[in-house]
Amino acid sequence: AQFRKEYRSDVIVHNIWNNLSPPAHVQKCKAMRVAIWAGTDYNSRPVVFERLGQFFSSGNATLMTEEEWEESYLYFLETHFCRVRQTSMNSGVAVDRIVYFADFSGVVSSIMNRKIWKVIPLLKRLVKKVESHYPEIVDHITLFNVPTIASAAYKGVRGFLDPVTADKIELFSGVPLERFNELMGENVIPKEYGGRNDCD
Repeated sequence: AQFRKEYRSDVIVHNIWNNLSPPAHVQKCKAMRVAIWAGTDYNSRPVVFERLGQFFSSGNATLMTEEEWEESYLYFLETHFCRVRQTSMNSGVAVDRIVYFADFSGVVSSIMNRKIWKVIPLLKRLVKKVESHYPEIVDHITLFNVPTIASAAYKGVRGFLDPVTADKIELFSGVPLERFNELMGENVIPKEYGGRNDCD
């Protein structure tokens, strides 16, 4: 309760449900993370695709303050819950999880230019200060286009993940279209990964 009061979580939820624009810095942070809600999978779970490798290599993590990233991440998490509730109402099926797919293309550049090591402290902070106050909502995590050289970086990230979350992660060196098709329809999979979703 103290956390939600301090971070004004109820105001964030109100803004999301009423389609009110978030603060300018939150919109900037969102634009720096290339993530989209693609639809729902065969179990009615909301699907998120994100170009995580691109974010690692961009250097964007240092362009906003840690406090601004925290508020942006709060909007991101609260949107998860709103999407889950909306999906439950629309489908008539109890849904309490999302599925997350992260494209690691570009992560090699982030290792070579060392920008990834500026992102990891931010991720640790978000997990410790924000995510720890929320129930687990991700049911499955797929990391794809993961190059061999990225394994060391992943081990560094995995080290501070919750063990339950870490066990939900699977890695692929390319685009696992067959795996995508097992989980969701072609209309949900973005075109760039072999589906029919025209999402930007």
